Amino acid sequence: MSHELSVSLERKGPVIDLDMESAALGAVHVDNNALPEDERAGSAKKLLAASVLYCYTAALDKALDVRGVKYEKITSKATVNAGTDDKGRGRILGIVLDVTVHADEEYEDLFDRVAKVMRKGCLISASLEPAFPITYNLELECPDD
Repeated sequence: MSHELSVSLERKGPVIDLDMESAALGAVHVDNNALPEDERAGSAKKLLAASVLYCYTAALDKALDVRGVKYEKITSKATVNAGTDDKGRGRILGIVLDVTVHADEEYEDLFDRVAKVMRKGCLISASLEPAFPITYNLELECPDD
């Protein structure tokens, strides 16, 4: 089964409009006019990080829900490591996902099962793993009683 999505982009010099073609996501407007040239880089890497993080968190939410784990919130951060390959070309070298589920201690055993499943990543992270490593740091944080 195949599924197709699209986004569109219009660039006028340093101004970029990215239409996500989605009622939920709307449009992203990037205006680099106010930034020095050396601070303009990195937007694509941030969008990649956001995409991986959003997908992983959505998959995690579903895995928790299926197992009946009720959580207060999920906090997460994606860190992209970029550099060059052996030919000097700019490349993504890896992504680290730091994800914390805030839930009561009663869900600890179920969380451990979810964590094992989530080591396989999500649609986007698993698709990227042949190109570079993705590290999944998934933790449970329980409130102090």
